Amino acid sequence: MQQGDDRMKALLKMKAGEGNVVLKEVPKPVPGDQEVLIRVAAAGICGTDIKILHGQAWSNPPVVLGHEYSGTVEAVGKNVTSVVPGDRVVSETAQQICGTCEFCNTGHQLMCRQRLSIGYGVDGAFAEYIAVREGIVHKIPDELSFDMAALCEPFAVALHGTWDTGEILPTDKVLVMGPGTIGQLAVQAVKAKGAQVILAGTPRDRERLKIGEDLGADYTCTDISMDRIMELTNGKGVDAAVDCTGAAPAVRNAMQALKNRGRMVQIGLTSRNMEIEYGLLTQKEISIIGSFGHQWHNWEQAISLMASGKARIGELITGRYELEEWETAFEEMENQKGIKILIYPNGREKKT
Repeated sequence: MQQGDDRMKALLKMKAGEGNVVLKEVPKPVPGDQEVLIRVAAAGICGTDIKILHGQAWSNPPVVLGHEYSGTVEAVGKNVTSVVPGDRVVSETAQQICGTCEFCNTGHQLMCRQRLSIGYGVDGAFAEYIAVREGIVHKIPDELSFDMAALCEPFAVALHGTWDTGEILPTDKVLVMGPGTIGQLAVQAVKAKGAQVILAGTPRDRERLKIGEDLGADYTCTDISMDRIMELTNGKGVDAAVDCTGAAPAVRNAMQALKNRGRMVQIGLTSRNMEIEYGLLTQKEISIIGSFGHQWHNWEQAISLMASGKARIGELITGRYELEEWETAFEEMENQKGIKILIYPNGREKKT
């Protein structure tokens, strides 16, 4: 595929429903006065991208997919002051917000009722270039590779869920349900707090659980046994549980594994209703709280932890593909053959 200087390659959801995703040539975005044009170096495939492919998640077609990425500033609008061309950057996802509501004013921009995020609400990062507002752009240091930086978004999600919402303490024993990308990053976040982690999955997750163990999980299990949980927690249950699956069996197991007055963080998304043992909320005085997305400081935390080597992220990248190979990349992600699959819209560069 060839294009002029004002054109670029991009992967778009063209209309609602199953499929309707195509790689095509589109106009290269022009940054507004307060926007930054970024040349995309690496972009990660998320479970949401798979759901959009199959018409199982909302999108605003025609729209360029992809919301986890890193890159280099190509150009800036006339009012931009925080970055300059050549800076290495990542960006948050809330491209359009009202800027005046209680959530925007308190740093919870993903809760804004007028929010449109890159990758499904507005054009995203499965393209050679992306234009975003200056207020969501973060610089990254030279010692942080573009590959690892592309995982800033899911790591920020995990940090928000564990450090902020879950209020994890160094003395806690924490159960993380699901060894996918967010689950693995939640393990890293919990370990960075100094707490102990039990990472749980299903029998089909054995390879992923092994990766989690190699990256610092204190214990792993394919079938949660309450006897085993009690053995690992001196008979009291875990202090906190973090569900990264959105699956009813995992949620029920997590609730049962909690100690009296324990707390559970729900990060995993689901569009389905589920049956839970509602009586446990009262009988054990447990707290369940949802956690969605991230805040500005979570991105700075993610960048710092990765750049310093305190979080081992690189091993989670299990596949790398050119943009033209997107179908193979999506299939690998959907079939859970890997943990994090990266796409390179501008081709593989020397410094990734």
